[in-house]
Amino acid sequence: MTAAAIVIDDSDIQEGLQRVLDAAGDLAPVLKNIGEYEAEETKDRFRDQRDPDGQPWEPLNALYKTTKKGPRILTGQTRSLSEIVWQLASQTSVEVGSNVVYARIHNEGGIIKPKNAAALVFSMGGQTFKVKSVRMPRRTFLGINEEDRREIEAIIRDHFEDAIGRTGGQE
Repeated sequence: MTAAAIVIDDSDIQEGLQRVLDAAGDLAPVLKNIGEYEAEETKDRFRDQRDPDGQPWEPLNALYKTTKKGPRILTGQTRSLSEIVWQLASQTSVEVGSNVVYARIHNEGGIIKPKNAAALVFSMGGQTFKVKSVRMPRRTFLGINEEDRREIEAIIRDHFEDAIGRTGGQE
């Protein structure tokens, strides 16, 4: 049996706790901030031509480079691959990526084979090629590194500190 007990019945504390719980319940603002942050970081990777861990992307094929239109790898005059978008996927998650159909093969790398023909046919460097397959190098642009993790944690922390601040609490 307890020899002594104290019961706090403070409506200000109860209201403050409810505001923090309400902030926890509506994660849309924090997810929006995370989505915007990670989309910008991903766009920076296109500018820097590096993967999330800072490793440079594999260089362009030398022949392709001679006729490529655009200043960087995975960036061209007609390509919108570097147009990274984010969206709320649910009440508790956000997705960052590209809705361009060829984004996945560039991000993950892989082998491209013809679907309805005997060979792939394409021009590069003034030459026409007819091949059974092409290897696309992996040039990862999607992902979260340690710096991103720290920033996302700070975004989450700020969200809840703001909620506590609105309660009139002390930090």
